[in-house]
Amino acid sequence: MDNTYFDLGAPLATADGHETDDSGYSSRDDVSVLSRSVHSSIYDYRFEHGRRYHAFKQGETDYFMPNDEREQVRMDMQHRCMFLSTGQKLFHAPLESPIRALDLGTGTGIWALEMSEKYPQTQIVGVDLSPIQPEWAPENVRFEIDDVEDEWTWPENHFDLIHSKVMLLGSIRNHRRYFEQAFKQCAPNGFFEINEITTHIRSDHYNIVSENAILRWTTLLKQGIEQMGTTLDLDFDRLANLMREVGFVDVTVKPFKHPIGTWPADPVLKQAGSIQLVAMLEGLEGLSMAVFTRCLNWSVEDTKKLLEQTSYEFCRKRACYYWPGFVFPNLVTILRPG
Repeated sequence: MDNTYFDLGAPLATADGHETDDSGYSSRDDVSVLSRSVHSSIYDYRFEHGRRYHAFKQGETDYFMPNDEREQVRMDMQHRCMFLSTGQKLFHAPLESPIRALDLGTGTGIWALEMSEKYPQTQIVGVDLSPIQPEWAPENVRFEIDDVEDEWTWPENHFDLIHSKVMLLGSIRNHRRYFEQAFKQCAPNGFFEINEITTHIRSDHYNIVSENAILRWTTLLKQGIEQMGTTLDLDFDRLANLMREVGFVDVTVKPFKHPIGTWPADPVLKQAGSIQLVAMLEGLEGLSMAVFTRCLNWSVEDTKKLLEQTSYEFCRKRACYYWPGFVFPNLVTILRPG
């Protein structure tokens, strides 16, 4: 995506003194299984290069990220930095207190659990391919194992708020069908909210040259993921129009900047950037290894060499890097015959 699509606003202010320091920090079916018992086979995980990957519908759903403890820590850090850099809100839809909420791609369940604490009257369902959620959950939270690209089996017009987790759209093959199902499951005047970041690294204070290691890494990552049938090159104009086509109204796109590193002057954004940097450094291998070795036929050694270069570039303080991010709060209005 290019910054011409959306105005990302004025440059973020930087902390004093950062400019002079250029060193780094030293068989598929379309029937949901939600109503079935969770079979032990979903715990027969796939292991590659010392990382653990989901087993549910293995070979049919080529989700490229691991689900082990290291990845779970990264996901929780990602959630935290996104929360901080988007105004410290769990959702942006103009709802005071949802009655029923659905969390798509719930991961560790952190959003659902934080929602349950802040909105104890809200009934929340979290869905994911991997059974990595806590065994214990509050009474108003239920976790289910399913592929969100299968047919959804909840009642129509059911959820006041449907929340799509960060980076989930990059693993969705059919965005139109995904949006159509969300529209069908949304209650009248309910909201479908999508949280996403782009993989187009940006800086308001630094010239990013074509030889940049982060650019090379993201370009190759996107090439590999496209071989899996999905894409990280999300066109947010197209997605917004697609939502309107399936029936959503008042589709709005709110741009945000998610800093990487401690360079922002704002203390909340500085904290967000610090967490984001750690999440990137800890998560690069998990984000990359399956894609580079399975799809691009890279060796483990060559992949690790590129990741070392990319890690160093992320740590360049004077670069003031950030990921552009967007939140889509979308209202569904369902007209019923009189």
